[in-house]
Amino acid sequence: MEFHEFGRKDAPAVLINHGMMQHWKSMYDLLKPLAEHYRLIFTAMDGFYEGSGPFTTFADQAKQIEDFVRSNYGGRLHGAYGASQGALLLTELLTRGKIAIDNTIMDGCYVAHQGWIAGKVTAWIFKRYKNTGRFPALIHISMKLMCTRLEDMAEGMAAALYMQATDESIDRNFIQNYTYHARKEIGQWPSMVHLWCGSKEPYALKSHKELKRYLRYYKETIMDGLGHVDFLLKQTDAACEKIRQTLG
Repeated sequence: MEFHEFGRKDAPAVLINHGMMQHWKSMYDLLKPLAEHYRLIFTAMDGFYEGSGPFTTFADQAKQIEDFVRSNYGGRLHGAYGASQGALLLTELLTRGKIAIDNTIMDGCYVAHQGWIAGKVTAWIFKRYKNTGRFPALIHISMKLMCTRLEDMAEGMAAALYMQATDESIDRNFIQNYTYHARKEIGQWPSMVHLWCGSKEPYALKSHKELKRYLRYYKETIMDGLGHVDFLLKQTDAACEKIRQTLG
């Protein structure tokens, strides 16, 4: 895992996690205005940046973050923001409870178990795109479940995909993603967790239901008429401001 830091060294430290199969720079391009207010720490998951080894597990990625935060920030962060799979990685961090994060924002978090078959099929879809430049027709079903269109994805999420990822990394990452379970240990987390998603995100809404079974302190925000991570991708300035207001 790589860590890329921006903003004043004495500013409040905020962790930023990117989404599935995305390059960390895609998050930097969207959220760099926040560097005026915070010390931003952008993670790059193994398997999805230049010179990286293959993706490992979410538990291992979380441990690498914990080691970095303990070594460089005394084990405490002012805040954290994760979008899509980046929010899932925050779920693992909170469940482990090895570092302190004062405020956490999970945007479009998918931790509702969707199954091994869903992971294999989706991995095949994205390997097909990576290796041929074309999505198979099955992608339209996936987009429908996420309440978005392929055209919208091409302008936002797909444009940020790290196309040099190996098939091995994609297989491991997607299977882990689609078979992840929220665990009751997250209920020991002592700080506020903000759950954000669009009203047109059925799996994120289902994930909220799972997380709310366990979380001790949370605030849920459902954004009317929006699909998966639409707020960040389509209303970026407003998203940056909302993140700043939420983290304080």
